[in-house]
Amino acid sequence: MKVEEEKEDVRLAVNRVNGASVSASTRYQNFDELYLYCYYVAGTVGLMSVPVMGIAPESKASTETVYNAALALGIANQLTNILGDVGEDARRGRIYDLPQDELAQAGLSDDDIFRGKVTDKWQSFMKDQIKRARMFLDEAEKGVAELNSASRWPVWASLLLYRQILDAIEANGYDNFTKRPGVM
Repeated sequence: MKVEEEKEDVRLAVNRVNGASVSASTRYQNFDELYLYCYYVAGTVGLMSVPVMGIAPESKASTETVYNAALALGIANQLTNILGDVGEDARRGRIYDLPQDELAQAGLSDDDIFRGKVTDKWQSFMKDQIKRARMFLDEAEKGVAELNSASRWPVWASLLLYRQILDAIEANGYDNFTKRPGVM
């Protein structure tokens, strides 16, 4: 391992620790702020996983492409976790993980979330959030074939499970207030 790679590994680990210390009461005004949080708590995990999993010797992809895919997987997984936790968080008096500007654009308020009623506005909002999470999952999928063959299956499994969580939210009529999305 080169000194520069070691410095990068340390920087990622520090970012992960900093992300874990973000206050649970932080409200994200927009997706850029939420993305940064997702980067710190989950994206860094994806990035730190690449050296452990290894890039396949036969890979023609650039290292940057593989790292971007790993970052996308972390972001997608965190976004999906957030969507799956909406009801549980609301019952605990929390709405901090949803982009405030997008809630307002959808015509939704904190009270709407706390009431936990699936409305047309909520369904439209959730469709957009799920579309975004799937976009990151699609980006992550591009990097799987570039990993060492022994490392691919856990990443494929993660992609499959997180897609199924999003599918379950849709199958539940976007009721992530009272129905926790589960996978079999």
